[in-house]
This record gives sequence, structure tokens and C-alpha cells, in this order.
Amino acid sequence: MNSYKELIRNAFKAVVENPTYDPTTIEKYFSRDYRQHVDGEELDFDNFCKHMKAQKLAIKYSLIDFQTMVEEGNIIFTNHAVKIQTNEDRHALIHVIAEFRVNDGKITYCNELTRLVSGDERERDLGSRR
Repeated sequence: MNSYKELIRNAFKAVVENPTYDPTTIEKYFSRDYRQHVDGEELDFDNFCKHMKAQKLAIKYSLIDFQTMVEEGNIIFTNHAVKIQTNEDRHALIHVIAEFRVNDGKITYCNELTRLVSGDERERDLGSRR
């Protein structure tokens, strides 16, 4: 891995954009000690896995567009957009600002804010849905 930014990009490609739920892939990128704070919710590793599984049940595809990534030490800030299509053929655009921390080659922490830019209100909770 050349940088932590590359780790974040690869994790999003393998875990978030991949339409298949695969706990082994999640463990490749995310520490078992992982904690995520998103829109007032706190997820530990197991709840993050439930969250990813719920997303896979609801979403046909998702595409991440990293507009800005800043790396300082083991901290990475991202400003990115997530385009999704649900299994019911609804489309949404979600804006995300996130801080990640990496330790021992895995993502250990995320603090993010999500905002539904366009799409059905039913997609508003996709950042924390379980």
C-alpha cells in the first residue's frame, strides 16, 4: 500500500461499491476494533457489517466519487459523493464528509456526516441503515 488514501479508495471499491456482501473482504480492510460515528449513530465492527449487509440488500449499485482526499499521518479526510440505484430503481446522490484513521494497515475509525442531495427520502438513512 503506497498511502492511506489508496487504502481508503481500495476499501470503498471492494466493500462499498461491490454489490456482494463479503465479511472476509470487510475484515481485510477494517479492524475488528473499528468504530464508526455517522449522523448521530455509533457502529462497532459487528454493526458495521450489519450495515453493509443491509446496504447490499437495498442497493443495486453504488459509485463513489472522491472529490477531495487529504492525508495527514494516519488520518484521512474525504469529501465524496455516492451515487446509488436501489433495487427498486430509485436513484440518489449522497454527499459525505468523513474522517478515517488507520492503524496497523486497517481502518479503525470513521466519523462522517452524510447528506441526501437528491433522491427519495427513503434513502436518507443509507449511511447508518442496519
